[in-house]
Amino acid sequence: MNKDELLDLVNKKDEVIGTVWKSEAHKNPKLIHREIAVAVFNQNGEVLLQRRSLNKSKGPGKWQITVAGHVSAGEDPRDAVAREVYEELGFKIKPVYFTKEFWRSKDGNEARFFWIYYSLIKSKPVLKPDMAEVMDTKWIKPSEIENFINKNNYSIDHKSFKMIIKLSKFLFS
Repeated sequence: MNKDELLDLVNKKDEVIGTVWKSEAHKNPKLIHREIAVAVFNQNGEVLLQRRSLNKSKGPGKWQITVAGHVSAGEDPRDAVAREVYEELGFKIKPVYFTKEFWRSKDGNEARFFWIYYSLIKSKPVLKPDMAEVMDTKWIKPSEIENFINKNNYSIDHKSFKMIIKLSKFLFS
């Protein structure tokens, strides 16, 4: 995918009101756009994490939720989830909607609606990571995540860590 892409511009009710270039949306918190995140869990209750490529402009080398990305202009968020997982990790999923949250970046320069999905898979897929996007992957029990992030360079935003815990409780409690 191009480094710059056209996204839907949305209002504070998450209604589409136009389009905006990703590069502009990342510099102006008044330009609200949509992003997705998905946590993929296997039958053992482990979640798949990915370590972002060192080539990424945001969070290079950091661990994050299975996949996060942008929703292209005119694209359904659920379709964006399936597309991003296939592009970044090389396997197909059937995403299930969990929640939607309004998030601001730590630096205050970006505002977005995060559409959060999950997927339960029966067996660990053969991963074919796009090395321009992903430098490593790891299956981990949600109970081990806090220790893992304290020892590793984890997450652009700790909200994704909290979301994994919330999802695992929802799915496996």
